[in-house]
Amino acid sequence: MLKKLLITAMLGASVLSLGACSSTTSNEEAPKTKQETKYATKTVNNIEMDIKNIETTENGKGDKNIVQLTMDFKNKTDSKYGIGGNDFILKSGDKTYTVKTDANNIGTEIEPTKTVTGTVNFELPKDVKSGEFSYQPVTFGKEKPKVLATWKISIPNNK
Repeated sequence: MLKKLLITAMLGASVLSLGACSSTTSNEEAPKTKQETKYATKTVNNIEMDIKNIETTENGKGDKNIVQLTMDFKNKTDSKYGIGGNDFILKSGDKTYTVKTDANNIGTEIEPTKTVTGTVNFELPKDVKSGEFSYQPVTFGKEKPKVLATWKISIPNNK
């Protein structure tokens, strides 16, 4: 009987000490939560374009940021539609940035009624915090490219 009482008391003390440990504060930084921003879906030529996520990482040299936009493209037509990273630009202030050509940018034909996900990457100065991300399809010949859709975006801090 005394043995059972002693074991129960030790278990109770253990539970209390573990509970006290879990409620203590520490100087460690809490994990950062991912800020989700919802951007409007744009429809161009019956293709729905939706920004799903924007991430920022530092380039290998440490002097610029790589900004990656992940997007969904839904083809609401009955024919294939080509989409590529070079169809997008980013303007911030008086500067216009084109895609980072050596990155893994989207470049595909979307089958009728299908949805594809792809990325568009830019290498930007670290001080660029916002801009206008635009769909400006590449044109051939003398026709000048036209902006067909624009999103005002905020560029998140580096991970």
